[in-house]
Amino acid sequence: MSNLVKAIVETYTNQTELYIRSSNTEGKTEGWHHIDSLYFHAERKLRREIEDLEFWIPKQQDREANAKRWAARDQSRCVGDEISTMNFKASVASAKAEQFALLVMQDELKAAQKAYKKLTGKQFTSVAANAIDGEMSEEMATIVAEFNALSA
Repeated sequence: MSNLVKAIVETYTNQTELYIRSSNTEGKTEGWHHIDSLYFHAERKLRREIEDLEFWIPKQQDREANAKRWAARDQSRCVGDEISTMNFKASVASAKAEQFALLVMQDELKAAQKAYKKLTGKQFTSVAANAIDGEMSEEMATIVAEFNALSA
């Protein structure tokens, strides 16, 4: 587990014993219960972290691809002189940094999803919630058809 996710889980965990009163119609037993009084906050923080990472990872992938393009461009322009060699080295270093940042973000996402599943027993992803279920609207189908006609 990453340091950030570990800090969220440890900070927002408070196992305590509370006396819960309930009515006869709820079917719950009245009495002392062991609960995590900060469960809601931990779940909310982990959900937010997952949402943020799922938003930023595609953008980071674009940054990494762009850095690799620059490195390939500078490699093709490298003729062995000091300036072109330094430009190529800088582009390679930038591509490595972008790749490392992407790997860190992907690892953080895996850790946050694992911690969320351990905490709630359910998987969470914000990407699936944005997926379109069922049929496309007529307007959207028209736009897609126009786009496909342009690329044909």
